Amino acid sequence: MRRMLLAAGAALAFTAMAGATPAAAQSLTLGTKLELNTLDPHFFNGFPPASSHIQIWDTLTSQGDSLALEPGLATAWRNIDDTTWEFTLRQGVTFHDGSPFTADDVIATIRRVPAVPNSPALFTSFTRTIASVEKLGDHLIRIRTSTPNPLLPLDLSRVFIIAAKDAEATTSEFNAGRVNGTGPYRYASWTNGQALVLRRNDAHWGGPAHWAQVTERVIARDPSRVAALLAGEVDAIDLVPTGDKPRLAQDARFSLFAGPAGVVHYIALDSAREASPHVGAKDGQPPLARNPLLDARVRRALSLAIDRIAIAERLMEGSATPASQFLPTSFPGTSQRLKPDALDLAQARRLLAEAGVPNGFRLALHTTTDRYPKDSQVAQAVGQMWTRLGLQVSVEGVPGQVFFGAATRQEYSAFIAQYGTSEASEGPRAVLHTNDATKGLGAANRTRYSNPAVDALIVAALAEMDPEKRIAKVAEAIEAAFADQALIPVFHPTWDYATRKGLVVRPRPERRFNALMIRREG
Repeated sequence: MRRMLLAAGAALAFTAMAGATPAAAQSLTLGTKLELNTLDPHFFNGFPPASSHIQIWDTLTSQGDSLALEPGLATAWRNIDDTTWEFTLRQGVTFHDGSPFTADDVIATIRRVPAVPNSPALFTSFTRTIASVEKLGDHLIRIRTSTPNPLLPLDLSRVFIIAAKDAEATTSEFNAGRVNGTGPYRYASWTNGQALVLRRNDAHWGGPAHWAQVTERVIARDPSRVAALLAGEVDAIDLVPTGDKPRLAQDARFSLFAGPAGVVHYIALDSAREASPHVGAKDGQPPLARNPLLDARVRRALSLAIDRIAIAERLMEGSATPASQFLPTSFPGTSQRLKPDALDLAQARRLLAEAGVPNGFRLALHTTTDRYPKDSQVAQAVGQMWTRLGLQVSVEGVPGQVFFGAATRQEYSAFIAQYGTSEASEGPRAVLHTNDATKGLGAANRTRYSNPAVDALIVAALAEMDPEKRIAKVAEAIEAAFADQALIPVFHPTWDYATRKGLVVRPRPERRFNALMIRREG
């Protein structure tokens, strides 16, 4: 069966920059909680790098503010058959060093993605089905996939295109300043954990960006970010603390903006090992025969012991909604049958008894201390709820720079994190499928959860070329995974921003905060 997906019209691309001129506002300083930890665009598939890197490097396709797919470095693409795609590349594009963009750069990029060493979260989820890339001309490529992949154009909106001559560069070389993209901003300087400085690329194919210079200042502490805005040290901040929203709303010097997040705040549990490093018998009780988290009834009990409404409405002060899966149900492909678990301690205790641990057990819950809004407080709240269930819980806070590497090395038994997606099948394939580096599946499955039945449903959904059938299959896979309590979804956050008066933020579902989202009013 032959299908065509055609995207054309450069006017659609990078709408956030449309109408900007070199004479527009000159400088923008952002105070952000997002801590950029690398300048290698293929090292860490996570929120902070993506937010910054999209300003420096372009992708073949892009997603607009509504997440609709738009042209990027590819002006058009077509599906020749179930495993063959052709992409027409944009002509006249240059990298920041003046070298022309061609098919060779795309081929070199795709080859590099799976070969980046020591990555805590590879981009292979987005290139996993690519079997070969053939150059048909300087601005035309043919991609063959190992299995049908209807989402290939969407996947490629997440892969930053580098110059072929940089394909052999190491992560250390990128971090040292070997930064050469085609994006709307040029790299100027970077101090890890402190600041990134960018300058406008006036030769960008989408037209000059709105700001001549952009500074992203990392201000991890919420009070410090608000203080910097109040003092006029920054023009805008992200993740406005809920307690500060009322006073900022009443201050005529500032404006507030908010948008729904395509993100889930979730708890991952070690359901793969007979013995887990931070699970054991409660003090004074006989040793456990095995890791209780292996039992789906125990995982379900832990979910039922969480009061999501209290967390969303009281702790998060309304800047969150209870979650039942990766994305809010307004997103296509989500399950319309799944509902957030309601607090039910009686049922949770029955499940623990059925699983052979009626008196509970000892468990350490690890959390970041500086990555998400109220991350430590949320973890403490969950810990208290599990204590009421009968567990002996310790909450261990870890800085984000340490946390994710340790989670990837499976050093935790239970941890809280966030995962953001822009399409309903992305979470299942990256987080829930059995980890399989050779196939690019389960790349973010840090607990090594594995269920062959769930795997089969995920793979079937990913290979379905019919859009309506694919949506139904994705929902079926999601329902099967959460019936097994593959992880515990807690809430979907709301993104809150504040700016000095005269600026406008266009929120996006992804966890981003960058210059492409901000313009002068009017």
